Amino acid sequence: MTVVLTGDVHQWIDSADRAYASETESALALRYAQIAGHHGLKVTLFFAGLAMIEDESSVRTLLEEENVELGGHGWDSFQRRWRYRAYRKLYGSQHGSSRIQGRMVRRTCATIKRVTGRRICSWRNHAYCFDSHTPRVLADSGIRVWSDEVDRDRVGPHLHTSGVTILPINTTPDHEHLYHGDQMLEAVPSHRRSQYEHAQAWRESVARQAESIVARGGVATILAHPLCMKVVDDWRTFERLCSSLSRFPSGWAVQAAERAPGSHNDPL
Repeated sequence: MTVVLTGDVHQWIDSADRAYASETESALALRYAQIAGHHGLKVTLFFAGLAMIEDESSVRTLLEEENVELGGHGWDSFQRRWRYRAYRKLYGSQHGSSRIQGRMVRRTCATIKRVTGRRICSWRNHAYCFDSHTPRVLADSGIRVWSDEVDRDRVGPHLHTSGVTILPINTTPDHEHLYHGDQMLEAVPSHRRSQYEHAQAWRESVARQAESIVARGGVATILAHPLCMKVVDDWRTFERLCSSLSRFPSGWAVQAAERAPGSHNDPL
C-alpha cells in the first residue's frame, strides 16, 4: 500500500565513511529530508541521543521540514565499547539488563523531546541490535513501532505480543550491501562480494522490491542512511531512488503501524 523511507542518524563516530563527509550526520539528514520532500516523500529518521545534542542547530532546522518523523536509535551507537563488552559478558546482551536498556531508551526519548519538543513513537536500534527484553522495554517507554527486523519475506508490519508493531526492513539495506566509501569492490573480501551491489544496481533493486511489495498490498520499508547516500556519489543515487519511489504513496513508520494485522486501526 505504501513505502516508508527511513534513515539512521548517528553522532560523530570513528567509521570509515567519516573520511568522505565533513558534515555532521544531523546536517546530512537535513539535506536527505529536503531531497525526499522535493519528490513528495515522507521520511522517518532514527536519531541516536548523542546526535541530537551534537548539532542542535541542524536538528532544529530539520524540524522545519514537514515530511519528517523522528525516531530513536539508541544513545551512543555502542561507541563505549568496553562498556558494551562488559554488558555482553555479564548479561548476554550489549544492552545489559532490562533495567539498563530501559534507562537508555527513556534517556534517548527524553533528549529528543527536550531538543525538538516532539515525543517519539518509533524506534530502531543501532546495528539492528536487540534482545528478548527489547519489545517490552520499548512498549513500556511509549514506543509503538520497532524496526530492527530485516526480512525480505515480510510484506508489511506485524504486531508483537508486547503490543509494539514490528516494521520490517523488507528491501535491501544500503550500508552492508552497497559499494561505497571504503567498502568498494577491491576492499570487500571476495566471499562477501555477492552480497554487494554498485549504486545503480542497488537503487534499481530497491525500487523493484518496493514495487513488488506495494503491488501485493504491503508496506515497503527502505533503509538508506544519509551518510551512505552522501558518500556513495554525493546524493545522486538518492535523488534517483526518491524519483523512483515518488509514484507510490508515502508514509512514516508510525503511520505504518496502523497497517499491522491485529492493530487497533487494522482495516482488515
